[in-house]
Amino acid sequence: MKFITKILILSLLTLPACSGVGSLTKKRYQNAENTIVIIDMTSRGYELQNAGSQLQSAVEDAMIETSYALAGKSARYRLKYKVLEYDEGSRALRIASMGFSDSAKSKLRVKVGLFDGRDMVGAWEVNSWVAGGPTGGTEIKLFERAAKEITSHLRGDF
Repeated sequence: MKFITKILILSLLTLPACSGVGSLTKKRYQNAENTIVIIDMTSRGYELQNAGSQLQSAVEDAMIETSYALAGKSARYRLKYKVLEYDEGSRALRIASMGFSDSAKSKLRVKVGLFDGRDMVGAWEVNSWVAGGPTGGTEIKLFERAAKEITSHLRGDF
């Protein structure tokens, strides 16, 4: 009897656990109430297009803080933006001047519109900058701040 008990205990400890899930879905509705697609309208120049793609990545990351779900073409809302101005600045000058030099500033200016179908339901302009400090600030921080501003407008904080 002890031998059988030991085998059972040993087999329980060494066998992998099994789990699973199953589902059957019958659906005729689409939950598109808070879905959004992000559209980059930036068209001129490699530098501006690169800034537009960096901003899109930052906005997608910041969307976690909103009630919107990213979706494709079937999304209810469209967030369109266009990078109007982007100046990378000089990180070395920002470090050297401790942020007091305007020429070293990293700047980003974006025009943003929120559309529900064809109707514009909101529009704003976002100006973001990194002036400096002991580490000079990074361009990543520039895009993160702009994205945070955009998602704040989406949440209705302003």
